[in-house]
Amino acid sequence: MTSRIAPVTNPTPEVAEILAKGWTYAGKPFNAAATLAHHPRLLKRFTLFTGTFLTHSTLPQRDRELLTLRTCYRTETDYYFGHHVLLWEEAGLDRALALGVADPEHQWSPEDALLLSAADELTAESRLSDGIWGELAERYEEDQLIELLFVVGFYRMVSCFVNTVGVQREEGVPGIPPP
Repeated sequence: MTSRIAPVTNPTPEVAEILAKGWTYAGKPFNAAATLAHHPRLLKRFTLFTGTFLTHSTLPQRDRELLTLRTCYRTETDYYFGHHVLLWEEAGLDRALALGVADPEHQWSPEDALLLSAADELTAESRLSDGIWGELAERYEEDQLIELLFVVGFYRMVSCFVNTVGVQREEGVPGIPPP
């Protein structure tokens, strides 16, 4: 798919400041953020909300990234899937494991399988079954349970944006592996 809305190339000083606060890849603003820059007020709020997950999360990073990767895979969100593979690697984790969320034959630990099942259920049903909720509640505190729901919901939301608008992955960012 081609891009329906091109990224902003000459942002206002206020928008440029927002984009410069970590929303870059290879020295340029992320295409998703630069496209969202057409709506500066939303970009500003989006940046604050996203920062909650990326810099102030109550979930362990590995768990949060598994949820994110699986949600991006289930929503066919190539753009964010690739960026989160890179975040996974930056955290010192193995790329093959990150790509495993797209492999139905991959063997997961029971803890990881629970997270993937949670992402699958939330993506498909917009709620968790009592069984999965109960297992998660044995493992996580209430603030973490709330955040877990919001992580999956957030990536479902942004999938609508990048998939509909056709935000293009930056060169060098991996996509969802073919089946």
